[in-house]
Amino acid sequence: YDPLGSLIERAHARGIQVHAWFVNGAYGRSDLGHVFKLHPNWRLQPAPGQYAWWYDLGQPEVREFQTKVMLEVLQRYEVDGLHFDYIRYNGRQFCFCPHCVSEFRRLYGHDLHSLAGETFPLTTSLSANPLDKPSSARVLVRVAGGPPAIALNELGRGKVLVLNWHAEQNHPPAVETVLRRFLEQGGKPKGAEVFLYEPQPTVEKYGLGALQAATEWLRILGYKPRTVTEQDLAALPTDAALLLVTAYIVPDEAVERLVGLVEQGGQVVVIDGPVYSIENPATQKLTGFTGRAPYCSGWRTLEPEAESEWVPVGGRALSVEEQERILAHWARYRMDGVSELVRQVYLRAKAIKPQAAVSAAVFHRLASAENVFQDWPRWLREGFIDYVLPMAYVMREEDLLEALAEYKSLDPQLQRIIPGLSLYLREAGVAKPRPPQIVLRQIELCRQAGARGVNFFALAYLSDEILSALSSGPFSTPAKAYVPLGKLNSRAPSRRRGESGACKWAHRGT
Repeated sequence: YDPLGSLIERAHARGIQVHAWFVNGAYGRSDLGHVFKLHPNWRLQPAPGQYAWWYDLGQPEVREFQTKVMLEVLQRYEVDGLHFDYIRYNGRQFCFCPHCVSEFRRLYGHDLHSLAGETFPLTTSLSANPLDKPSSARVLVRVAGGPPAIALNELGRGKVLVLNWHAEQNHPPAVETVLRRFLEQGGKPKGAEVFLYEPQPTVEKYGLGALQAATEWLRILGYKPRTVTEQDLAALPTDAALLLVTAYIVPDEAVERLVGLVEQGGQVVVIDGPVYSIENPATQKLTGFTGRAPYCSGWRTLEPEAESEWVPVGGRALSVEEQERILAHWARYRMDGVSELVRQVYLRAKAIKPQAAVSAAVFHRLASAENVFQDWPRWLREGFIDYVLPMAYVMREEDLLEALAEYKSLDPQLQRIIPGLSLYLREAGVAKPRPPQIVLRQIELCRQAGARGVNFFALAYLSDEILSALSSGPFSTPAKAYVPLGKLNSRAPSRRRGESGACKWAHRGT
């Protein structure tokens, strides 16, 4: 049985196009599997000796492998297009694989290891809602001219480590060394189970992003992460190690249980701490702080303040100006690698099947796309993508309008930019279908902006209510799909061509 072949046959019989969807940057699993087992050097290395579950698209061998996989599908099957997803990186991290280190030095003259951040002092980008006014906590590392960055609080038979910023998002190797040594001192070597807890009030207000990032960080460091709820805290082993992740709002009972855990010999790591609960005496006892400092973000230098066997010290920190210059070159280098994969696939696909569409799901705002090294405006400008689908999965009307205005600054007639709209929302961390009126309003905003159609994500949330609203509203008559082919022409008259793909507007004939 050939699932793809069968799908194509059935879809084409019903006038439905099939575009092969590929996940490019993310590996899609957290074990070596087939590809990384054969080619372990293809993995991204965000720090010396560490690996992430992402392809290093900077390596020509990786790009050639992915190109061949995509073209093989195009050659063997009657697909109508190829679609890139996760055609990016997972943030602005570096890669310390031998290829990237040598190639970046050759192209720009920079030594990546000068940015490795293996010892303090170091300069890094961070965002922080920091605790301040230490009482019993001992400050080990401080933000230069600012609040504490790393502190240790001894409580009963256990200890609390405070990482006073979003360390789950930005953790130079020196910080990872501190965390590893702290856990090892408490009897938690690599491979041990480490618990994670993010209070429900914080989750409801800020979502699960921080918890997910901290979980992945622990996996990369070689630990076995396990998420627990407030109800689980009382049953934790007395020697447990737990990460309290971005716990801005912590229920009183949860704090008291964590204090009890540490007093009995457990370990707690506080990440971007409980600033909205710091007036609680139990929170002050747990963290060793009694106040908070103003929010800070951007490039900061972290300087060692007290001697500690856990804090690696040596060398000098790069100046902010040096760091920014190297980072600008690194961003260009990484963007070029991602763009080269898109270009290779496009040119070779068109040589095989000129009418096959090549498209990509992309971050919906330019600033966010730059932060993952996804230069999709260049792909449109230079003509090696047929169209892009920005993932404008927003709730607020203003956010969608701002995104649409940005798209029109690149493609005034929205010939090659088809807005992607979400069919779901999250409440208390749970995804469910959106109210139909929100979907209809966002479709209308796209139509008013001149969009040729919209793309929906995801099918699982296409509820009966949404389907009914669509079929009796903007799609009350059959809507031909709109898939543009060829290079963007910003001066071309408004027109439709290449009917297939994302949903084009239906006209009611009024």
